[in-house]
Amino acid sequence: IRSESTFGGQEREYSTGNLEHLPIAAVDRPASDTPSLKLGVPIMRGIFISYRREDAEGQAGRLFDDLSAHFGRDAVFMDVAGIKKGLDFRRIIDEHVTSCGVLLVIIGKRWLSVTDNEGKRRLDDANDFVRLETAAALSRDIPVVPVLVHDAVMPTEQELPDVLKELAFRNGTELTHARWDSDVKLLIEDIRPYLEKPATAALASQSTPE
Repeated sequence: IRSESTFGGQEREYSTGNLEHLPIAAVDRPASDTPSLKLGVPIMRGIFISYRREDAEGQAGRLFDDLSAHFGRDAVFMDVAGIKKGLDFRRIIDEHVTSCGVLLVIIGKRWLSVTDNEGKRRLDDANDFVRLETAAALSRDIPVVPVLVHDAVMPTEQELPDVLKELAFRNGTELTHARWDSDVKLLIEDIRPYLEKPATAALASQSTPE
């Protein structure tokens, strides 16, 4: 489903599976509501795709489709859709990103340099969606995979704001037009281990007091 929404003065196009139906959400419900949750049986965590529409919308959408075909549509999502009016979008982004097993940052040639209407670099805005998404994952040591497209190069530590400097040291991958299918296949194999969370750990987190 695609729709236009605006939060914090930023307009984004959303393409996502239903966050409420992500398998990882099962750990937040009583065990009686999740009969398939058994000790020792891994459950799948989600894949979050972070991207800039002005930079790599086409590649992000194509990757979303490919990963959804492999892992299931409800296990892969882009952006945070359905944020209710009156809620803090920063907190919602943080919650959804941290529920995932891995965050993929799609980086094209304009990822670093895209500016707002005042000519300021978007990445330097503390409320920039891409910055919030990536920083949320980095701060919790969630695996963050830079995915280079359009022959882009990895940003250096000096080019990134403080909260994103760690990104420069995360091992990434490249998706090319000529080798797209094989590149995606390798990416799938690389991220698969991040998506399985033992049900024992899930149950332990479920029983932890508020």
